Amino acid sequence: MICLRPAKRAIRFAGGGFLSFPGPGTLLGLLLPVAFTGLHAAERADLSLPRIKPPPADLQLRAEDSAIAEAMAHYATALQLESAGKMREALTHYREVAKADPANNTLTGHTAELIYHYQSRAEAVAFLEKCIAARPDEPAVYLNLVRFLTTYVSEDPFEKDRGHRIVDQTLARFPRRADVITFAVQFHLTIAQREEAVKILDQASRLDISKPSWWLALGRAAQEVWPLAQTEMREEHARRVNVFFEKALGHAAQGEKGDAARLSVAEYYVLTNQLDAARSLCEKIVASGGSLQARKLLFRLYESSEQPDKALALLEEIVRLAPDDVEQRRLLVRAHESREQWAQAVPHMEAAIRIGGGDASEYQALGQLLLQSQLYEKLIQLCERTTRLYPDNPVFHLHAAFAQRSLQRWEKAIQSMERAASMAESGQAELVNHRFYFQFGLTLERGGRFDDAGRMFEKAITLTPKDEVEDAANTMNYLGYMWLEQGRHLDKAGELIRKANELQPGKAAYIDSLGWWHFKKGDYGHALVELERALSLLTNPEPDDAEIIEHIAQTHLKMGNKAKAREWFSRALGMKPPDPKVLRRIQEGLEASR
Repeated sequence: MICLRPAKRAIRFAGGGFLSFPGPGTLLGLLLPVAFTGLHAAERADLSLPRIKPPPADLQLRAEDSAIAEAMAHYATALQLESAGKMREALTHYREVAKADPANNTLTGHTAELIYHYQSRAEAVAFLEKCIAARPDEPAVYLNLVRFLTTYVSEDPFEKDRGHRIVDQTLARFPRRADVITFAVQFHLTIAQREEAVKILDQASRLDISKPSWWLALGRAAQEVWPLAQTEMREEHARRVNVFFEKALGHAAQGEKGDAARLSVAEYYVLTNQLDAARSLCEKIVASGGSLQARKLLFRLYESSEQPDKALALLEEIVRLAPDDVEQRRLLVRAHESREQWAQAVPHMEAAIRIGGGDASEYQALGQLLLQSQLYEKLIQLCERTTRLYPDNPVFHLHAAFAQRSLQRWEKAIQSMERAASMAESGQAELVNHRFYFQFGLTLERGGRFDDAGRMFEKAITLTPKDEVEDAANTMNYLGYMWLEQGRHLDKAGELIRKANELQPGKAAYIDSLGWWHFKKGDYGHALVELERALSLLTNPEPDDAEIIEHIAQTHLKMGNKAKAREWFSRALGMKPPDPKVLRRIQEGLEASR
């Protein structure tokens, strides 16, 4: 048995419009002035509407309004009784409500089920037949009876065929009603009579109907008759189904009035993987100034067809037309990120947070965008806010550290890194991995705290997983080279650099460090061999590689080859190294090699 217990129900009355009824326990006290004085009294209570003194003539309802008011009262009473489990009593009131709208399939269907369970199948059928007699020009009353007959099947062979006859009769009586046609199609499919369903749709396809919604409804039914998921029949089935959607297009009104129908057809094309047709149709809708929804669909079609420039341009237009649409803002952020257009993504990420409210992950994403955009001052301002909003989240202190470090504010960067480390170590151990300690060491080294930096680099090496060979070699080389530059711990530096070369042989940067270690040890011959080998591995040297050439020049200078040294210093200078320290050493070398 199906029990309808909604908080609110809408019943359509023949007079027009929908009336909404409250569920039990809301307005019943106003509709039913019945006093309950205990359990036994409640069970014996007369729940029918009490007789009241007629109101003055100017307050009396019109007949149709009075009928609706009475139906509302019966409906409220039925809901209360059904909620209390008093199904037989509820049924009496449901019958009265059904008199007001016998074509309502939800109401009459539920009432018929209650009659079936608490009286008999014959009584339920008789009730539905009365609904047909009351509204013979409404297709819904016939279809309601068919639903009941096919759900609660009789053992009588005559009754078994009755539903089929009613469907055929209803279709003959209402041949231009889309709801009747689609019901008949589904009915025949249910009883494995596909050829009958095909015949119905073929006949319908020849009708002269000018409503796009009519053809769209039949198109949806056609997809059940000719399923497009059958790969071997896909082309044939698509041809049969497309007829209905093409007719919907043909009858769609010009301009914006017809856009809803055109968009429905475009969505059908997308769902059935007819993407070229969908894209072409959406382009026509958009070109005529069509709906925002069409633009959103066209954006996805451009993305799927690998037309990123068109997709981006359209998405920017969508955001311009709907600036408060958070989802589109985030799509635009991702589009700019995929192109590494970090600065262009920032304002849209900010807008998405402002409009939709941001959580910690979204603030982290914004911080990362600001960092990649080199908007360091703006990132520091953001971190001042996020560290207050999320005081236990170390990531925002990390962002602040990177921004301060990029601005060469070493002490502030170190302070932020220390806060992040303290918080992460006590609560989010997964954040304090080898990469974290490498960045911590880098910050300390830039701030001139070399011993502290060394300890962080060593911690990073210890925590690096064995399969992270590249990270391990990089940290070892960095720490070893730092000690070389300081002229300290040369043996330890050499051990680290040699290990880095073992882990990743043939890497120019690590071979350069090895040559420089020989240089620092005073072994200029070996130094020159390694430094020239490092340079030979660079097929296309970049400005940063000028340091290797500067090392070769320094080695020649130490070996007394001033002319060679000057030649190499000049070459290094011509590469325009970005590091001011390297540039200064080159200039000093040129002076020394005169």
